[in-house]
Amino acid sequence: MILKPETVGHGGFTVAREDGKVWLLGYALPGEVVEAEPRGRQGGVAVATTSHVIESSPERVRPECPHFGPGASQPAFLTQCGGCQWQHAAYAYELKLKRQVVEEAWSRAGLRLPPDTPVLGMDDPWRYRIRGEFEAIPTSDGLRFGFHRQRSHTVQPITTCPIHDERIEKALPAFARAADELQVDGIQNLLLTVEPEGPGLLWRIRFKGREPSWPRADYARRVAELLPGQVLLDDAVTLAFWGMTFRVRSDTFVQTNYQQMLRLYETALRMLAPAEGDRILDLYAGIGTISVAVARDAGSVTAVEENPRAVQLGRLNARINSARVEYVPGLVEKVLRQVRIGRHNAAMLDPPRAGCEPAALAEILRLGPDRLVYISCEPSTHARDLIGLVRGGYRVRRAAIVDMFPHTYHIESVALLERS
Repeated sequence: MILKPETVGHGGFTVAREDGKVWLLGYALPGEVVEAEPRGRQGGVAVATTSHVIESSPERVRPECPHFGPGASQPAFLTQCGGCQWQHAAYAYELKLKRQVVEEAWSRAGLRLPPDTPVLGMDDPWRYRIRGEFEAIPTSDGLRFGFHRQRSHTVQPITTCPIHDERIEKALPAFARAADELQVDGIQNLLLTVEPEGPGLLWRIRFKGREPSWPRADYARRVAELLPGQVLLDDAVTLAFWGMTFRVRSDTFVQTNYQQMLRLYETALRMLAPAEGDRILDLYAGIGTISVAVARDAGSVTAVEENPRAVQLGRLNARINSARVEYVPGLVEKVLRQVRIGRHNAAMLDPPRAGCEPAALAEILRLGPDRLVYISCEPSTHARDLIGLVRGGYRVRRAAIVDMFPHTYHIESVALLERS
């Protein structure tokens, strides 16, 4: 089947049409002519993957990773890693495509992305992930770690991953070797987090089913022997920036791109412009990195978070940094029902990929803070929630796109809204 994709779609696909039929096409760029193979359907739309490029785009580049897609340097069964989608695109062009995705999501919702919206990319878009989760794969040569294949529940082993911090990549064989030597079976996955500016390596292993009785201390000791120069941690790592210090655990969320996290926070704080008399809500606050940063300039911050472990860690982080942050545990939509109108004059929200619950948006509109800064990692739900806020009396003043996840389809965006 020969396809010529015309535009970019979400999820790392391009969009092609053949005899009136729409295809979501992987590993292609707009304007190319490719040979493609059908790969089922997604959301009711036919999916295909590029098997051969007939006419290539000038924006096409050789993938950095040997496991990325057709034409990679590994055997075919090892080129189906689902972690990245855009390694075949020049990075500047990838940023252009991501802006188009955001523009189209806003347009479908009835919004116009401000023309001056910047796309903040990285100078070096590799080795940026400080956290990674790897699936365990028993093989005839011993345990290996890897990722799910594209659009599949099956997994494939990897030998390298150039978007992860090199310390994480080097640690994977050590954890696998220790498991083989000590005959630790039933491992499901391994979660690793490195300190951006320290030697700490936080690790957590999950087992299939209930955790068995296993020689955890001996295992940790053996891994540490295999990784001289790294400090193995099993409780928390330290995240430090702007003179602040935070504790991060494996069971709580942290932005995986430390460098771009700082740019995202700078952008969001510039939009929020907290002042001494401000009383600010931080919704979906997590472990308090934004709350504490905002509290340095604001009168007070009320942080709302439903994960009890994140609340516990957020309160600790507030104490560590002597920040004026009050944590309120619970679902945002339920907590806000107890908040009086006029108590807060600004709000920051950074919900999960699914966006805000309708009840949460309704409570935000009831409270009516003068300005809102909304951070999102999913353009479609971001646009959906923004149009709801606009219809409720807000105006979008500014927006920015921050490339937190180079070479993947994921897009982080932030918008400032002010009450009309």
